Amino acid sequence: MRVRCGCGGVELEIAAEPMAQFFCHCDDCQAAHGAAYVPESVYRADEVRILKGEPASWALERNPRFFCQDCGTRLFIEVTALGLRGVNGYLLPVGAFRPRYHMQCRFALQPVRDGLPHYRAIAPQFGGPDVCVDW
Repeated sequence: MRVRCGCGGVELEIAAEPMAQFFCHCDDCQAAHGAAYVPESVYRADEVRILKGEPASWALERNPRFFCQDCGTRLFIEVTALGLRGVNGYLLPVGAFRPRYHMQCRFALQPVRDGLPHYRAIAPQFGGPDVCVDW
């Protein structure tokens, strides 16, 4: 699958099915995106390649985040400690983003009631506790 930024200056190729899709409510994502939460589609880093363009990067805390230098579209976060890339779910074709849970909900600005699990911290899939918030 190929995805691109808003202006088409950066194009990514995703060569696998996602290992996870979720909404992240962490305070870093909120600050980086100016949003209450962010849709993430996670892959092994080597499964997401930059085909076109030169995205810029910056780090809020420790993980570099990549974006298009021309239009500002947020592309992905590099989770270097785990060898993962979290592609922003809104870049995927309609129907390709199928979230299974919310995580880092202790930072949530508002409750989201949608029938999905809402983990208080990092999801168990990534080593977090199986503790949900009570909305």
